[in-house]
Amino acid sequence: MNKDYSNKNLQNVSFRDQDLSTANFSNSDLRGADLTGANIVGANFTNVKTGITPLITALIFIGALIVSLISGYFAMLAGRTVDEMLASKDQNVRTIGIITIIITILFLLYAWRRGTGKAFKNLIIPFALLAAVAGIIVVVSRMGTGYGIMEQLLALMFVLIMFIVGTIARATANTLSVILFVIVAIAGSVFGKSIGAGVGATIMALACAQVSKRALSGAQGFDSLRKIAFYVTKKLGTSFRNAKLAKADFSRSKIRNADFTNADLSLVNWGDSKKINCITGSGNGLTIIKNEKHDGPKKHRNDKHDVKQQ
Repeated sequence: MNKDYSNKNLQNVSFRDQDLSTANFSNSDLRGADLTGANIVGANFTNVKTGITPLITALIFIGALIVSLISGYFAMLAGRTVDEMLASKDQNVRTIGIITIIITILFLLYAWRRGTGKAFKNLIIPFALLAAVAGIIVVVSRMGTGYGIMEQLLALMFVLIMFIVGTIARATANTLSVILFVIVAIAGSVFGKSIGAGVGATIMALACAQVSKRALSGAQGFDSLRKIAFYVTKKLGTSFRNAKLAKADFSRSKIRNADFTNADLSLVNWGDSKKINCITGSGNGLTIIKNEKHDGPKKHRNDKHDVKQQ
């Protein structure tokens, strides 16, 4: 059986359960390839590319861009509404505006520090209930229409959506995802026609960039976002699940969005490869491999030193 797969485009090719021990994959493109359950002991993976195919990455990026623009629009509306509240001659309206700013800042800081799940449970839900009550009071007392409060609530809900979208974009497009956050900030500033609108969109963009970064760094409190990133890698990335990879050589490789769940990684030579958004472990005990670049080849290095536990 010919085991020379070097210098080839192997995107989306299936090698599931095949015996490929000592096979040569050097300089090949393995993005989207399926090596689940394969015997690739001692295989040569030097200078290979793994991860999600360019087409799928582009489609995800376009979808994320559309959602980002919609989210940025609501952030812009929320910022403009707060701007108008603070400029109101009515002291009660100005007070509501100040409270809204405080709640928004607390939510973003809480989400960044403690995680999105706790932020949603401890801040968004109570705020939603208070917003509903406040909206009724505003309408009944004829202080306004209540639309301003609803816009703030929608803006916070879209912030949560952007956390998810931003994490998926960062997991698939890596540094390219920063463009999404920049577009949100610029769009809010250009189309908002007020300082508050631009500030609102910019704050959302910066918060989403930082939260998605922390989620993929292994920080505690971001399990839900990390599970989404894991799912994307499992479904769309390069699969080494249950593969026998002992003594394989990955030096000088770009290992992105690769799933090493239940794989035998003993004595693998990672060399000076760079691993980004890859997962390993077993069952529910999945971990995310740290985004790091090794300094020079280090043969027979076990993968357990290269992961960051959740």
